[in-house]
Amino acid sequence: MKPISFRPRRLTKQNAAAGTTDRKATTDRKATDRKATDRKARAGLAAVVAGCVALMGVVVLSSPGNADSGVAFTQSGHWVYNSAIGRIFHLNGSTGDVDSQVDLSSATPGAQVVQDDKNGYVLSRSRIDQFGKSDLTVAEPKEIPVDEQPVGLEAAGAAFAVYPKSGRVMRLGDKPAVTLPGGPLGDPAVTPDGTLWVHKVGQGDLCRLPLVADRMSCPASVPKGHKGSLTVIGAKAVFVDLTAGDIYSLTDDGIGERIELRDVDVPDTALVAGNDLDGRLAIVDPAKSVVHLVDVSAKPAAPITTPIRPGKYDKVASSGRGLALLDRKNADLLTLGRDGKETSYQKVTSRQKDDEKQREPSLFRGDDSRVYVESSKGDRVVVVGRDGEAETVQLGSDEEGTEVPVKPTGKPTKTPPPVKTPPPPVKTAPPPVRTQTPPRKTTPPGKTTPPGNDRPTPGKTETTTQPPRKTTPPKSTPTNQATAKAGRPGAPVGVQARAGDGYATVNWQAAAANGAPITSYKLSWTGGSTTVAGTARSARVTGLSTSNGYYITVQAVNRVGSGPAVRSNLVSLKWDPAESPRELLVRDDGTSGRITLEWDEPTMGEGTFLRYDVTMGGRTRSTTTNQLTWTGLTDGKMNEYTVRAITKASDGTLVTGKEAILSAASIGQEVRTKRIVASRGAGAEYEDCDPPVCAFVQVRIENLLPNTKYVVKPFTSKWGNFNSGATLTTSSEGHLLVDDRFPCSALGQLVWATVTAPDGTTYTSNKFRWKSG
Repeated sequence: MKPISFRPRRLTKQNAAAGTTDRKATTDRKATDRKATDRKARAGLAAVVAGCVALMGVVVLSSPGNADSGVAFTQSGHWVYNSAIGRIFHLNGSTGDVDSQVDLSSATPGAQVVQDDKNGYVLSRSRIDQFGKSDLTVAEPKEIPVDEQPVGLEAAGAAFAVYPKSGRVMRLGDKPAVTLPGGPLGDPAVTPDGTLWVHKVGQGDLCRLPLVADRMSCPASVPKGHKGSLTVIGAKAVFVDLTAGDIYSLTDDGIGERIELRDVDVPDTALVAGNDLDGRLAIVDPAKSVVHLVDVSAKPAAPITTPIRPGKYDKVASSGRGLALLDRKNADLLTLGRDGKETSYQKVTSRQKDDEKQREPSLFRGDDSRVYVESSKGDRVVVVGRDGEAETVQLGSDEEGTEVPVKPTGKPTKTPPPVKTPPPPVKTAPPPVRTQTPPRKTTPPGKTTPPGNDRPTPGKTETTTQPPRKTTPPKSTPTNQATAKAGRPGAPVGVQARAGDGYATVNWQAAAANGAPITSYKLSWTGGSTTVAGTARSARVTGLSTSNGYYITVQAVNRVGSGPAVRSNLVSLKWDPAESPRELLVRDDGTSGRITLEWDEPTMGEGTFLRYDVTMGGRTRSTTTNQLTWTGLTDGKMNEYTVRAITKASDGTLVTGKEAILSAASIGQEVRTKRIVASRGAGAEYEDCDPPVCAFVQVRIENLLPNTKYVVKPFTSKWGNFNSGATLTTSSEGHLLVDDRFPCSALGQLVWATVTAPDGTTYTSNKFRWKSG
């Protein structure tokens, strides 16, 4: 049975603006605050469903449920702020190399740097500085009305700043959120999908902020006054109640399973690592100098209790199969392996002046699972890898800021000797006069002088009143002037790639020569590499497959060797797919065990049409027509049908189109089929919701109860229920068209609607992807 042909009227900008006042009462202003975010969405998400996706048969009766989480990005490495020289360094955790630097003098000592997939954020007291990771440009700072050093966290390509004393939580970046659960808060934890959990110590509430939400909810609680810690085991959040000796698994709805903490005796002052250690819960008892590794699986093994070196440890973090314990007051760092046994022990201190007060080091677990322990100035970092190995990296820390980052060899097992800084060059008498003064190489504009370069300052020349010797060369006379030793070049700056038709254009800024001219730049990517001249600042990479995404690395080369490789942004070369088949519906019903699906042809994108693939229950069938019949079905059993157009690009690549999804069940008799169909309706203009992305969510209702009030609400996969909805009455036939209530600009997101009857029955529509009009 065909759906009734309702069609919205296309609104002009004037009409849309004129109707704004009437719609404000039913439009949730939260929506417009989040619209600007998706105007920055990637082009790959722009090709989405073009028309209505009809939902036929008996619709699923359900509540809206949780929004889809979307794609999660894991950030590699860690940014470190060196307050001694006012510079931010990006440290590659796997190699120990520094591949990017940003000058910043406004942050305070001890500032923590966190990152999302686009930007870095320097967390200082009362302010947050932001810089772009691709162009290394510093933006205007964000002033925070809280005089407190926040705790930084990263996960799923998102960055967080938590102010435990003030009870303030901020999510930074393209999905900003500020929520005030109220302090004081315990140590926060974040799951791999980007859900942040905090413990309100006074009330005992356990609150969560999903990556797709803009506000925090508190679905669980523990007894008031109980001390404990949040942690993550695998992908799940867990609360360890140290007062009661219980472990609670946390769900979206509250507390799940409770496990008694057996066979270990821990005080409520114990430290709990924020992530598991090889699947076990890691609990440190500094008073007794022991670490407990507790198995919390369904069939738990006996806990492992291991003595550790005594210390006043107050911070602990897990890298997966290694554990880092930090005594901040004494700057002692102890690392343990997966079995709890010591792997290294060292001091984490900064070089300082005699009268300078030593600040405490900090400990941070990055999105790449490595633990980064920073000295008080940020001039020295100990990287604890995923397997627990520890490696120290020195970041340019002399007064002039000219020292190249040095990665020492070996893993320290005891307190290392203080780093010796070479004294400044001593001014001496001019060297013996030579027949000809050798030319001096000046440092290129914008570059730092290579370390150990004690040559005369460029622009100043030495003079002498003695006549030059004509016959014999001068004898070599030792002086106190150091001879500059050339080193490997520095890292290229601002490496950025842009996709073309089967190629990518890569741009960068020059790397520091470090005493030897750069002879070439090497570009590498999966499946190939190329070399360009040392004077080049861009290159075109050809021969890329359109079915893959690429990271392109650039490294400078001089006569000494190759410098650190800097990776570009992800370049995705994909052919535009076909859009979703339009008006997907059940062509006929009333025949037992059979359903015939029918749809309209979509726009085929850049490819040539080959076929349609129709999937149900793991089975895929193909057809070149616009309909397909399924038989052998169980009457009344709901199945989900997915239809996609398959096209062929000009290079022969098969391109899978956007899906249209229909949930339907076969029935043995013909009845009035209830339908809730959501689609992109007429274009709209509302506050920050602007054309061509902005339009109304159209909801078509058929064959519900006549003359009955229903609550209609729209949803998106990232924003959830972004609009408070509207209560509307069906016609005498049970029909209703909602076409001017819900302005939306959720580019690339799944969009759907729910309709709730007076008795609480909820109907959920089809889901489709929002596109620009």
